[in-house]
Amino acid sequence: MSEKSSIPRLVGSIISTAIVVSLGWLLVYHYAIKSLIARGAGITEILLSVNLSSAAWWRDFIAVAFDVLILIIAFFGTWWVLGHLALEAAEAGKWRKYYKSAEAKDDVWVERLSLWQRIQHIWIMLTFIACAYTGLALNLKLYTTRADFLVIHVYSGFAMGVLVIIHFLQYLIDAILSKAAGQSLRRKYPMLEFYSLRFVRNFFKALVRTISSKVKPDPYGKYDPEQLFEYWGVYWGMVVLGIPGVIMALYGPNVLEGLLWVMHTKEAILAIMFILVVHMGYTHLRPKVFPMDSTYLSGKMPMKRIKEEHPLWAEELLRRGKNKEKALAVIR
Repeated sequence: MSEKSSIPRLVGSIISTAIVVSLGWLLVYHYAIKSLIARGAGITEILLSVNLSSAAWWRDFIAVAFDVLILIIAFFGTWWVLGHLALEAAEAGKWRKYYKSAEAKDDVWVERLSLWQRIQHIWIMLTFIACAYTGLALNLKLYTTRADFLVIHVYSGFAMGVLVIIHFLQYLIDAILSKAAGQSLRRKYPMLEFYSLRFVRNFFKALVRTISSKVKPDPYGKYDPEQLFEYWGVYWGMVVLGIPGVIMALYGPNVLEGLLWVMHTKEAILAIMFILVVHMGYTHLRPKVFPMDSTYLSGKMPMKRIKEEHPLWAEELLRRGKNKEKALAVIR
């Protein structure tokens, strides 16, 4: 790739990443840092005056715990995004240019996302944007008619919840049937790697690699650590944000002395911050794919990229291909 063609993409990546990271940290400051500063010494009192039967105590404790969690995830998320930006700076525009090359046309393009998965992605993307926009507008009182914003917020959240339930039930039923047939769930569902020491080890190795070339993570499978974290984060979000949201829609925000409101609001800020900083910064705005990774639209990825970014998945795909060839040879 010529240096001239990569510089504009690198500059665009840096500026865009700076914007989303700054917006994310603006949310962190407004909703977490300021909250912790305002509580000050009161935090110690909350931690020492444990009262498990008090909804008010749980409200205050969860508020502090969420503020700390938001800070931790913002810190590591920013490190991940900026670190990978630095690692890829010399290869800005690599995949965007490759996709348009003659070599790419002769490459093997593998389905990474099925049509149904792409529909789900767009579904959750649109409902999330609607919820985030109306939720922030309601919280900051930036609306014309509060009732209209609230209706949009509630119905968008409901539509998002329906999708997550459908997705979960689909995989749960398939997993039960696969297990009954004696199949290995760990092999069939690569997203289960999240529940392993390998995921934790690889996550921290990938972070350290951004400041030391001597440390290298183990080869990634179909999903890298960020993608695994983000996938399971949706389930966490729907439980911590969605369930309180449904209850408050029925009984109001003051139910349980505002405990559910705190859970809903803090998790919403965590989710918006993560999408802005990590998902946008790493998935779409990093130098190699800037300004966007089109996989979520086309559903396909070339084998060259798979071998480089997901080598274990590439090995598995090649192994499957060889097995199919052997099977056809036997049949013939």
